[in-house]
Amino acid sequence: MTFRVLLALPLAGLLAACTAPGPAPEAEPGPEPVTYDHYVALGDSFAAMGSRSATTTGPFECFRSVDNYPSLVLADDRVTAGEDVTCSSAVTADIPGQAAALTPDTDLVTLSIGGNDIRFGEIAACFRRALTEPLDCPTLLDAPVSEQLSTVPGKLDEIHTLIAETSPGARVIVTGYLPLVAAGECPQLATIPEEHRAWAVSLTDRINDVVREAAERHGAEFVLPADAAAHSACAAPAERWTDIIGNETDAYPMHPTPVGQRAMADAVVDQI
Repeated sequence: MTFRVLLALPLAGLLAACTAPGPAPEAEPGPEPVTYDHYVALGDSFAAMGSRSATTTGPFECFRSVDNYPSLVLADDRVTAGEDVTCSSAVTADIPGQAAALTPDTDLVTLSIGGNDIRFGEIAACFRRALTEPLDCPTLLDAPVSEQLSTVPGKLDEIHTLIAETSPGARVIVTGYLPLVAAGECPQLATIPEEHRAWAVSLTDRINDVVREAAERHGAEFVLPADAAAHSACAAPAERWTDIIGNETDAYPMHPTPVGQRAMADAVVDQI
């Protein structure tokens, strides 16, 4: 009995030595973060217009706020240089002029366009009037809006082709339109019938589908912040990413709020 125990002791020590943990291997270095040396922001007022109190640049008919989402993307550490040429009134036909800012070295492009081609301004004006007078905006606008919407895919194809030809190495991120209204209760639009608001919700979905599908056809990326519908003008003021009047959120009427521009910038930065 004693002899077997003595023989077992060296074996136990050997096993313990074999199973004892050695020094942890050094961690593999992670990949270097991607940086962008020439970012160009193209687009319309949903990209251009930030808080109402912010300083603006650009010509009067085409101004942009210094706290819009392109400016916030430009402030990211991975974006070393770039230019915001968005325009508050831009339609697809204006993008070739904005595209003069693109170069063969441009490596990041954001694009917000298409809404003004389907009369966003006219739609917004109708719903603002409908707050105080009986107007049936869907009946007045659905036919011309649908007709205009049918022409947008071809126009977007031309824009994507232009970007690809001018800046073939650029990563292109297309930003969707933050919804102005949502289904269900909406205190800001309580005087407007729910079926009229449902039409506006559907229209935002339709234009976002068009711009997303165009992006996919051309190898671009589509970005819209998660849960955007919960942050429309129907939400509490502090939670709104868009607003109808803007007095409670320092936003331009019928446009993204400063919080909404930050949400879009964060979505773009998370994507890159």
